[in-house]
Amino acid sequence: MEANSSHDSHLHKDNTGSSFVKKLEDEVEANLTNEQFGVEELAEKVGMSRSNLHRKLQQYTGQSVSQFIREYRLRRGLDYLENENLTVSEVAFRVGFSSASYFTTCFTEYFGYAPSGVKYKLTKDQEFDVSPENQKKVPQSNLTKYAIAGSLLVVVLLLVYFVFRPFADDSPVKPIGETLTHKSIAILPFENLSANEENEYFVEGVTGAITINLSGISDISVISRISTNKYKNSNLSAKEIANELQVSHLLEGSIQRYQNIVRVDVRLIDAHYGNQVWAESYDREFEDILNIQSELAEKVVLTLKSKLTPEDKTVIHQRVTENTDAYDLYLKGIFHYRTYTTSGNHEAIKYFMQAIALDSGFASAYAGLAATHIARASIFGAELKPSEAFSIAKPLLDKALELDPKQTEALTWTGFYYLYNDWDFERAEKKYKNAIVSDHPDALAVYADYLNFVKRHEEALTISKRLNRLHPHYPNSRMILSLYYLGKYDEAEDFAIDRLKVFSNYYSYDSYGFLMLNTGNYQKAVSLFQKAMDVEGIRYPRMLGWMGAAYAKSGQKEKAIELIDEMKVRYTENSSGSVAFFIAVIYTALEDQPSALKWLQTSYESHEMEIPWLISEPQFYPLHDEPAFRKMVKKVGFPNTEF
Repeated sequence: MEANSSHDSHLHKDNTGSSFVKKLEDEVEANLTNEQFGVEELAEKVGMSRSNLHRKLQQYTGQSVSQFIREYRLRRGLDYLENENLTVSEVAFRVGFSSASYFTTCFTEYFGYAPSGVKYKLTKDQEFDVSPENQKKVPQSNLTKYAIAGSLLVVVLLLVYFVFRPFADDSPVKPIGETLTHKSIAILPFENLSANEENEYFVEGVTGAITINLSGISDISVISRISTNKYKNSNLSAKEIANELQVSHLLEGSIQRYQNIVRVDVRLIDAHYGNQVWAESYDREFEDILNIQSELAEKVVLTLKSKLTPEDKTVIHQRVTENTDAYDLYLKGIFHYRTYTTSGNHEAIKYFMQAIALDSGFASAYAGLAATHIARASIFGAELKPSEAFSIAKPLLDKALELDPKQTEALTWTGFYYLYNDWDFERAEKKYKNAIVSDHPDALAVYADYLNFVKRHEEALTISKRLNRLHPHYPNSRMILSLYYLGKYDEAEDFAIDRLKVFSNYYSYDSYGFLMLNTGNYQKAVSLFQKAMDVEGIRYPRMLGWMGAAYAKSGQKEKAIELIDEMKVRYTENSSGSVAFFIAVIYTALEDQPSALKWLQTSYESHEMEIPWLISEPQFYPLHDEPAFRKMVKKVGFPNTEF
């Protein structure tokens, strides 16, 4: 526990502080297994407001409340690992972490080594402590005896392992320190061995396709491709990666493409032993790439399951298209779309259209093309009016679902259409619920938004946690907003700070700025909104509106009015990006309610994209009792008008 020696002495620097901290620790200990026990619950237990608790704890420890709770849980986790024969998963749940992988991440950051290394660290510390003080405690003859006994024990264990392992039964293998299902796998990012770096799209696309094929097998757990991207060029061992991802097997490989020839090398790793279970090399013409993907997935399933059911075969050999040239273009489209940038979105449109031109029955390409056009009308795109974008996207979505009624992206964006274009909350939720069965990250993200719109914030947080657990590297997490709406401000800020370490993108600055604006840190909010605009060099209406609100609330009314004037000029030229909605945001912050309601009415009549946020936008809370506002909410059709 040397990592905390200075911190612990600081905690108990005086009797008053020591008593207060001890009281907090006792409450956390009493609720240690309850993962929902957070800042709000601790404040209630000690009879203090959140702000007073935060202020007092900062005075004595320099920590936020959520940091205090998390670090106490981690120290208790270390106690369990050092003193009890428990797996990492068992310890994680005992100290209130819902995910063993998240516990592993936090533990490693805090102590500087992984949970699985605790026993090893203890053994090494004890074995090699030959300081004079320690030698006085143990006679040299005893040290020699222990060394000989230890050596003999190692030899015996090795003999037992090699003699009896061939006769072991087929019981599920478990990575060191973990209790896992045998049928769990992560597909690591394949290495691009092509001379042309532009083939990266192809390598990522094939890796993603194999992941999707395996994900369709009901009794095999497959880790999201987004979650494995961080292991690209990683120096971690197979065992370390498997322990972090909580899987029993890893699939790794490389792809080399030269003109019309493709070489795919793959190997399946048993993460427990770190040995290769199966390997294969495919040297084929490019036209055979779809067969390679299916064959590869089938061999992985056979290795993990021993036999294939008819349903498995159907899933594995299902083709998104039979046209390999169209498939190649589709992979390029997906690659650019997932950069989540305006320029990438435009590139994606080009490739999806070319794919459809080659295969008019390509459902996934229709869905991808629809998504790119919807993105052009989003807050991030701010290029088209929603009506223009949806008029392009809806026929594409209809075509995709006609070709494949279960196509996940088409279900997701059809639900999005019902919500943002038709304001039909009931139909939107039905589509979203059908889409999230696949755990697709876009589906989970937009459904979390929907639940926050209708003030079902507990459900929204559950979906956001699911998104974060399954796709921790999805670039637009919904955790910050979902935590905010439940009053978990410290947890939201901790998450935002950690998020920015991985993703310094528009979405992270947007959500973090939203949190700062609505918790009173206006200067920080302005800085974050500016960074969001700097990412792509675009003055987004949403960022300008929230920035104006921050200026207004911090007493800089002239700057707020300047942004209103800029937005009004923009509205006359191009109203995309919900300009009227965000002009209303600034007017509300300036306490000019008549002007705010006037611009909100304009936003409503223009059917702006942001209208579903009407009752969830914190800047409009002062308007909730206004008859005109309540009438607008009713006309939009929110299922819960009691707000």
